[in-house]
Amino acid sequence: MKLPLLLFSGIVCTLCSAGAVAAETPRRPGASQLFPGDALVYARLEDAEEFQALVGESSVGRMLADPAVRPLVEEAYGIGAELFERLRGQVGVSLDELLSIPQGEVAIAVVPLDASGDAVDEAGGQAESQDESPEAIRRRLRRRRRSENAFGLMGVIDAGGQAAVAEQLLERLGDRLLEGRYVYREAAFDGIAIDRYAPPTANRADIEFCVRDGVVLFAVGEGLVESMLARWQGETRGPTLAQGADFAAAIGPCIGAQEIAPQLTFFVDPYEVVRRAVRGVGGPPAMVWPMIEEMGIARFRGIAASSAFGGDFFERLLHVHVLIDTPRDGILSVVRPAEGEVNPPGWVPADVMSYTTLHWDLPATYAGVGRIFDRFQGEDALQRLVEKPLKQRLDVDFRQEVIEQLSGRVTITRWYERPPRLNSQTQMWGLQVKDPATAAATLETFAQAFPGQVQKENEGSTVVYSGRGPGRNFPENFRRPTPCLAIVGNQLLLSDSREFLRRAIRAEAGALPRLRELPEYDLVAAEVGGLLGDEKPFLFSFIRSAEMLRQFYEMAASPQTEAFLKSAENSPVAAKLAAALEANALPPYDTLTKYFAPSGAFAYNSSTGIHFTSFSIKAVD
Repeated sequence: MKLPLLLFSGIVCTLCSAGAVAAETPRRPGASQLFPGDALVYARLEDAEEFQALVGESSVGRMLADPAVRPLVEEAYGIGAELFERLRGQVGVSLDELLSIPQGEVAIAVVPLDASGDAVDEAGGQAESQDESPEAIRRRLRRRRRSENAFGLMGVIDAGGQAAVAEQLLERLGDRLLEGRYVYREAAFDGIAIDRYAPPTANRADIEFCVRDGVVLFAVGEGLVESMLARWQGETRGPTLAQGADFAAAIGPCIGAQEIAPQLTFFVDPYEVVRRAVRGVGGPPAMVWPMIEEMGIARFRGIAASSAFGGDFFERLLHVHVLIDTPRDGILSVVRPAEGEVNPPGWVPADVMSYTTLHWDLPATYAGVGRIFDRFQGEDALQRLVEKPLKQRLDVDFRQEVIEQLSGRVTITRWYERPPRLNSQTQMWGLQVKDPATAAATLETFAQAFPGQVQKENEGSTVVYSGRGPGRNFPENFRRPTPCLAIVGNQLLLSDSREFLRRAIRAEAGALPRLRELPEYDLVAAEVGGLLGDEKPFLFSFIRSAEMLRQFYEMAASPQTEAFLKSAENSPVAAKLAAALEANALPPYDTLTKYFAPSGAFAYNSSTGIHFTSFSIKAVD
């Protein structure tokens, strides 16, 4: 019966989303010192109460507290609380009580769980273990492989003054586990009681928890709570996560780079997670895995992140560091960021929702992909599988006329195309070319190879190639994509919106305002320069949060949305939302935009890996 596990997972996720990782106090170590050194995934939020206060002071929090918006927010929260009340019989607490439990530190970790492979399901009993048929042997091998590569879960929630509510919730969870045929086994460490529930089948792990000094320790995996209590007491149980070299090397650039203390931290060992998952699954993935390992996948040592809120200038500051060992050969040979110009090209209109540009060494990446393909498909695999067929079919030298013609700069923009629809966000990709005339000739060759599928039209002096859009069965209430591409200046532009491409052509000609002329863009670019210092970025992003909000605002205010909600007769949630929108009219859009300032992001290549930073500037009401 999976309900107890699902209930347990839901409670943990809700608590973690509402909480944080408390500041370390003299009475106990921090979470990274309670978790083992081989933890595979780690997430920590600094302090629940502080985090909730910072959220309230954020632009979104201030917007939700605006008198013009607050009635609608309270209606929406009331709908959520009412729906959650239906689960109260199972959970045992109300939504408000559940959200109030985290008072300080909240942290979780995914850890290796090397369970015994000799256990068998109760249903099979001894007969299963004595069955020597080929199928029974295969079942036992699969079970052993899964158990030897299983994952466990450890967690810490500082409930503070809400410990009694947390204990009530855990008691209810214990009842649900017993109903799911788990077996209660009382355990203890140094006089501290541990509630342990053994699963009814061998393919599940024990669930255990305890409360000490107002702190909830919980785990999926036998003995994990005891190990946390032992480290709390100062007893040696092997290296802790805080002592891990990869953890420190990955998290260091994220924390040390902050101008404000981070509230959220995160770490994952991607190589070890994938390795154990592949070994647990077995089959073809496990057969291919040794070849992938030989290509250097183990050099991905870790990914860490930190997020801080509440600065004087930056409302949010996020750092992500991908720790990569040298040399970057084998599979890492495809990771080839390059430096270059990051300011918007002339074709980017001023009203885009977002703009991202990056530089990449495409010839080096293509060569790296070729070496990887050669390992699996034999020598000169790309030449046989890609280059030769294109040469025979289109008389195009893919390496010389495509790869070598691209400069390596890629630009991605998004734009809101009215009327408001769920898919109103359109995209355009710009690939910078070295010789526009050569690129245009290659494009024409491709178009002539597919007569009847590609239409050729002129937009002023620009040749536009359009492909077929969606068929007749495409939903009426969605924007119909119009795939198209053209050479504009020294860029090959590809979009799913003919109107967006038309605007790009006009911006390139100077007939529309350009993004690079906006003061908001200059502000973000200047802050990126300050955060970069001496580093050279290979990626840069500019995001207009207010424009992203506009789409959802206009969708909510549209008659189509109102009609849809009213027509959903069998959905009580839709009915309540319709009533809330009817009783509380949306405030003017300008009332909301004052809470949103532009944001930006960048990435650079470092000696220890790749570092990414994004930020939101604090809006002035």
